Amino acid sequence: MNAPEDHRHGGNGRNGRDRDRANGRAGDGTPLRVLVAGGGIGGLTAALALTRAGHEVTVAERAPRYEPAGAGIVLAANALHVLSALGVDLAPHSLALPSLDVVAADGRLLRRVEPQRAGRGYGPTRALSRTALHTALLDALPPAARPVTGRAVSALHDTGGSVTVRFERTAPAPGGPDPRPSDPKRSDPKGSDPQRSGPEGPDGSGEEAYDLVVGADGIRSTVRAHAAARPPALRHSGVTCWRGLTGNPGVTSAVESWGPGTKTGLVPLPDGRLYYFLVRPAPPRAPAPAWPDAFRRAFARHRGVPARLLDALDGPPPLHHDLEELDTPVWGRGRVLLLGDAAHAMTPNLGQGAAMAIEDAYALALALRDGADGAADRYRALRHRRVRAVQLASRHAGYVTRWRSPLAGAVREAAVRYMPAALQERQYRGLVEPALALVREPLA
Repeated sequence: MNAPEDHRHGGNGRNGRDRDRANGRAGDGTPLRVLVAGGGIGGLTAALALTRAGHEVTVAERAPRYEPAGAGIVLAANALHVLSALGVDLAPHSLALPSLDVVAADGRLLRRVEPQRAGRGYGPTRALSRTALHTALLDALPPAARPVTGRAVSALHDTGGSVTVRFERTAPAPGGPDPRPSDPKRSDPKGSDPQRSGPEGPDGSGEEAYDLVVGADGIRSTVRAHAAARPPALRHSGVTCWRGLTGNPGVTSAVESWGPGTKTGLVPLPDGRLYYFLVRPAPPRAPAPAWPDAFRRAFARHRGVPARLLDALDGPPPLHHDLEELDTPVWGRGRVLLLGDAAHAMTPNLGQGAAMAIEDAYALALALRDGADGAADRYRALRHRRVRAVQLASRHAGYVTRWRSPLAGAVREAAVRYMPAALQERQYRGLVEPALALVREPLA
């Protein structure tokens, strides 16, 4: 499998348009050839935003194929408005969440959060599976930007006028299946087969040149390692997390339960499913408690629905990860830029990691309106202050939920219960309004 031919530089036969690109003069409306490394939420949204802005985009995804992966996700209004501006309607794939209940471990309601009350026209928060979100984004992509699966960036070199990328193949053989259902109408602008093999090695490796490379390849980004002079260190948050999907026993609204150092969450999804997560303090790479007795003891303080959920599970949650983050955001330099977890991996305490990646994608397309030259500075100016504030707020929220002593727990519960509604609504508007301002700017 290989990128379509018209997504590459053509060696000695470059025309005037290619010379303009090489000289960084694409601000005149000439499309840029862009490689997006990583076909997750941020990468697919970037591909969608960049193609809508008129650029020629190739997405290289390390996984050999798209398969059901991950658990659930909750998207606040800021992410939903950006996706809507890009033509992605998640309403058919998701469940509207009118409220989120924050409860104490014994089941006492501390606060009911109702995001729609914060601003007229914001709309509800929505919950869906990550697989459903990936499918919606893939279906929204134009044919020429379909992901090339089983291909990963192994090295890159920014020459100043273009970026030379070396690939390695991660799938068994080139020419694997289309990540989406086959459609004979899907082809590149020249009518060529996007799946065909090109001038690469027999294993799918090789080099190609692009005007710009976008690293959307996750928290352990290969692109970041090449793009940053001093890549920031990963920071362990002090907790580990289990996640999964199961049948919904009757949960009708999202619930987050705070215990002494532990946290559980339940989120209803469409089709009678339930997304759940469980968080507890642990050092890096600590072994999981033995299932089922030790695991249930670790969360024994949580009563009500969380306890019934643990009793109903017939095995340990399928996904287990230490929660890590980048110490500070890094945006790339020159013609190699970063977004999402590759740029600013953050803890999930505010539920804003994917939302920030979605916003990044739109902002990146805005930064390229004047071409590739100087785009790194324009992109950073659009994103750094916003993302850093969210990253630090999420870090602080995680710190507070880890308090274990009875006195600290009582202070935390009182602060949540007695927070003025106006303050809570102002905080939520602070999350949503910057995204609304972002999408008021046209991409081209």
